[in-house]
Amino acid sequence: MIVVLEGQDEFRISERISEFKLTVTPPEMREINTAVIDGNLLTIGELFAAVSTVPFMADKRLVIVEGLLNKLGSPGKKGSSENSSTEWTDFPQLFAGMPETATLLFVEKTTLPTRKVVSEILKQSKVEKFPSLRYRELISWIEARCSLLGVEIESQAIALLADSVGNELRLIDSELNKMKTYSSGNLITTSDVRLMVPYVRQQNVFRVVDAVIEGRTRDALSASASLISLGESPSAILRMVERQIRFLFSTKYLISQKVSASDIGRQINLSGYPLRKTLEMEKKISQTRILNMHNKLLESNIRVRDGRLTEQESFDLLIAELR
Repeated sequence: MIVVLEGQDEFRISERISEFKLTVTPPEMREINTAVIDGNLLTIGELFAAVSTVPFMADKRLVIVEGLLNKLGSPGKKGSSENSSTEWTDFPQLFAGMPETATLLFVEKTTLPTRKVVSEILKQSKVEKFPSLRYRELISWIEARCSLLGVEIESQAIALLADSVGNELRLIDSELNKMKTYSSGNLITTSDVRLMVPYVRQQNVFRVVDAVIEGRTRDALSASASLISLGESPSAILRMVERQIRFLFSTKYLISQKVSASDIGRQINLSGYPLRKTLEMEKKISQTRILNMHNKLLESNIRVRDGRLTEQESFDLLIAELR
């Protein structure tokens, strides 16, 4: 059996791979009968040898190849003559009689190329696609994950988690497991999510930065007080604000270079709610204002470092200075 796992959703692909690994039994023989191969370094002869190897004291053998199809579909990235796309045209004939004991998984994290050599391989394969989830799909996935984990959670809490974390499924899974332990079987509420999930706390950082940018001193102090009540210190809030200022500076530059929103997210390592809010903020603030805020933040740090003011005093003064 030949299966292609295609898509950018690394977490769902990794779980699908885990399901295939479970087909290799007995469990104690699973590791020795599973091969993971870098497709960029693979020859067709080596792949044929890998899938033709008789399972060792097991009923199945699993061969996982990463990135081969995109390599074959990329002109100018050929390796040796044996590893060229021309050599791989023999794939359909060579692998037509692949042993039933072998499962071959091609893992491709980007869209499959359309070159003929790849199309011929796909004709013998089952293709499973794992694109990034849309918002409603993400909500459904979180609901299903909660059911799988035995977690009871409010629908509003699910929406807050989706808005805050976005398509980072591995992070969502980690946070759900953490909240499951924290809740001890009780219903997880929006308050629990706000308390436990760092990305949700970041929403209050956006409230602080939004208020500062718009000159709403009272709202900025109120939003920062909410963070402090959750256990954050003034210096920690300042570090988060500094981080957001850096994101805004980078975003403004990338937009001036006509970079798309999705590419901006990849370059500054943001997604979901944090990325959306950063893109919204960028429209509200000039580059001059960003630099001025950065300088004021630096002055605030120096005041505390020199002992002229306490963290709280310097923080309150900074908020007033940034009107």
